[in-house]
Amino acid sequence: MINRTIAPPIYLTDGINFPKPSSIELPNSSKLLIINEGDVDVCRLDIIFNAGSRYQQRKLVAMGTMSLMAEGTASKSSQEISEYFDFWGSFIGISADKDFAKVTVYSLTKYLPQTLQMLEEVVKQPSFPEAELDVWKRRGKQTLTVEMDKTSTLARMEFFKTIFGSEHPYGAFAVPSDYDGLSHNELASYHSGYLGSQGATIILSGKLSDGEINAVTKHFGETNWGSSNVNQGNCFGNIELGSKQVFVPKQGALQSAIRVGRELFNRSHPDYPDLAVANTILGGYFGSRLMKNIREDKGYTYGIGSYLLTFRDGGAFIISTDVGAGYTQQTLQEVRNELNRLISEPVPDDELDRVRSYLLGEALRSLNGPFAIADNIMSLHNFNNLDYDFYNRLMNSIRTITPQRIMEVATKWLSPETLIECVAGAENPF
Repeated sequence: MINRTIAPPIYLTDGINFPKPSSIELPNSSKLLIINEGDVDVCRLDIIFNAGSRYQQRKLVAMGTMSLMAEGTASKSSQEISEYFDFWGSFIGISADKDFAKVTVYSLTKYLPQTLQMLEEVVKQPSFPEAELDVWKRRGKQTLTVEMDKTSTLARMEFFKTIFGSEHPYGAFAVPSDYDGLSHNELASYHSGYLGSQGATIILSGKLSDGEINAVTKHFGETNWGSSNVNQGNCFGNIELGSKQVFVPKQGALQSAIRVGRELFNRSHPDYPDLAVANTILGGYFGSRLMKNIREDKGYTYGIGSYLLTFRDGGAFIISTDVGAGYTQQTLQEVRNELNRLISEPVPDDELDRVRSYLLGEALRSLNGPFAIADNIMSLHNFNNLDYDFYNRLMNSIRTITPQRIMEVATKWLSPETLIECVAGAENPF
């Protein structure tokens, strides 16, 4: 009989075989990546454009363009588009972040040709109806107004403004008044200028045959569309950091939102894999030091975590939590204590083994199925170059990193003296 009071031994996998997709350069200069995996008759198509908010000349134009693409075309209304996808059992999702814009559709494999027929019209011929635009602006303004009343939103916005600058594409945020005056012509112009075939990456994943590949090529690979202003987007400039302690007042707030961190780098940096391990120990999973100290031991918060956020041209390290207003100073001090402990004390072997096992397990889970593989490929997407060796470097770091190396990388990048402390709440803790 199994003794369930004894934890099973930890085994470290020998490695991960990252499945590389097949790649086809399409006649219209798009790139098609094919992930033929899985045993269920469903598939997913992702179209990625260099059309994130960094390219816009006015706030909300990129998000508005993407949000309204499926709300009307040259021949179909919003309702007709929705009913069409529902009829064929398909689902469409459209989004934009700082660097990229993405159109995603899920479909039963046997109905992919029908799904692509409507998707092509949505991608190439959106009409941005005035009535739908007015509804989107009104709802968006109301939602953002509510969000900006939250300390968590105020802290997040101020943190990124502080480390990047309010005019930097990664530090710029919309406010409710930015919805005013946003016009149909601005969205149409952005669509025609940035959501074109040149430079687009198309990822087809699922249980596939030549028929599905040919259908995607027919609808999105044979002819050019849009002008695709392929450039680096708005210029990046270095800013001179002011105070490293930033307070955003919110009268009457019962909680304080805390964000601690700094500007960093993206996944291409040689220190990223080792820093990812160090970050996991600090606050990157439920058993992390920050969780054990500030949630389990002190009871200051329901949750706290640390993250390595990566963009195309940079990144950030962030510690994030919300605490009762009366525990703000104590929480900040405990965060500093944990950072200093990571720098000055070698990580015990048993703790490091648990983190190794967790990270390797997460890596295996993240490659479970064709859609998960597609998500990983998109996370490697950088200037349309795919660094498949990243996972080999990460796996090697997880398996071989030493306590001394963790202290070294933490000292280099996570010293409390180099970090910004940002708090939104009722009272200034600094």
